Amino acid sequence: MESTQPALTSPSCARPARPSARRDRVVLASTRAVRGFGAGGLSVVLALELAGAGYSPFVVGGLLGVAMAGASLWSLLVPRLEHRIGRHWLFTLGAASLGAGGLLLWTELSSFPAVLLALMLGGIVAGTADISPLGALEQTTLADVTPDRERTSSFSVYNLVGYVGNALGALASGPLSGAQLALPGSFSGSRDAVLLLYACIGVALIPTYRTLSSEATRMAAPARPRPLSPRSRSVILSLSTLFSVDAFGGGLIVNSLVAYYLAVRFHPTPDALGIIFFAGNIAAALSLVAAVPLARRFGLINTMVFTHLPSSVLLIAFAFAPTLLSSVVVWVARSSLSQMDVPTRQSYTQAVVPVRDRAAAASYTTAARSGQMFGGPVTGVFLEAGGPWLVAPFVLAGSVKIAYDLVLYRRFRHIYPPEEGPGHGGGYAQAEAGAGQSAAEAGRAIPLRKNA
Repeated sequence: MESTQPALTSPSCARPARPSARRDRVVLASTRAVRGFGAGGLSVVLALELAGAGYSPFVVGGLLGVAMAGASLWSLLVPRLEHRIGRHWLFTLGAASLGAGGLLLWTELSSFPAVLLALMLGGIVAGTADISPLGALEQTTLADVTPDRERTSSFSVYNLVGYVGNALGALASGPLSGAQLALPGSFSGSRDAVLLLYACIGVALIPTYRTLSSEATRMAAPARPRPLSPRSRSVILSLSTLFSVDAFGGGLIVNSLVAYYLAVRFHPTPDALGIIFFAGNIAAALSLVAAVPLARRFGLINTMVFTHLPSSVLLIAFAFAPTLLSSVVVWVARSSLSQMDVPTRQSYTQAVVPVRDRAAAASYTTAARSGQMFGGPVTGVFLEAGGPWLVAPFVLAGSVKIAYDLVLYRRFRHIYPPEEGPGHGGGYAQAEAGAGQSAAEAGRAIPLRKNA
């Protein structure tokens, strides 16, 4: 028995390369690296600073969840805002919200309403998972200025510099935290220089985004905001649902909470925590170099699943590491595998929809990462319970991620982007598109037939 499932078409990149396209890609990689540096530092200190300000572990987890929810909500609004104010101004707004959030945390950390406002502005990203509206905008712009044949490698470089930035930010967090800065007046905030640096990064990004070419921003918005086309809707909704499940698992173990867990269980110094996350992020960055040849050899979906699965097993093993040294070894080994799915996932999402749906697809799938916000409070409960419950978030997160990998493979192994052929394990049906011609080149949706 056969069932027919619509495959989505993404036009092959036949447009000629623009002279400004390479410069646009360099600008986007630079802004990702700078944002990663701030997020890497914040990931080490934020939970510890909140706890030091008197918030309980459960409240700390809840506040980190609010940060993820705020970022995801603004990401979901990206297509409509892009239409109304333009991509250049939306980049400016996102950078300003990042700076304002960092400044509020630095000056008013002891004020719960101020912290809540800072986290709801959508710019606070304390970890490697980039679910911010700036991330969604950068990914859409990057796909627009990159030919199909270079898309996965461009996303790999983009994420590589982000993880290097994360690593350097984590490494710098210890010395920066030691440089306690006096606050003016009667502000109730932290003296941690990392939070002030995060605010300064937001300000510095504003003129940087303005250097993007007019071509990159002019191709952004259609005449009016459109919902996903019928051919894109089913696959993007399925991907979004699965990404939200994976994000929930990731939300249980965001770097800020992992830093808190290690501090409670093994009592490392802030400098040691910075070195641990530096090593993990460098391992993740190096793994992205391998993601491109693996994706070319085995396909995007296979690379996503079969690198992510063993990393989830290592995540469970991390929970039972008896010493700080063994924990670090397992964490770094896990980091060397866990992020290979990031550029491949981003590339795949942009590849299997038409160009007009790319902004909406990036926004929906980025917003779906808001599933992370439910993980923080759950981990907060486990950390507050203490004792044997300290390891529960890692076991639960690993189990959730394993389930995600298995379902993703079952659902999408037969849908592949235009640059891949049937030998990669699934994708556009090409038999009906004519000999030597892909479905994307045929310019029409080809039904994908598979055995039920």
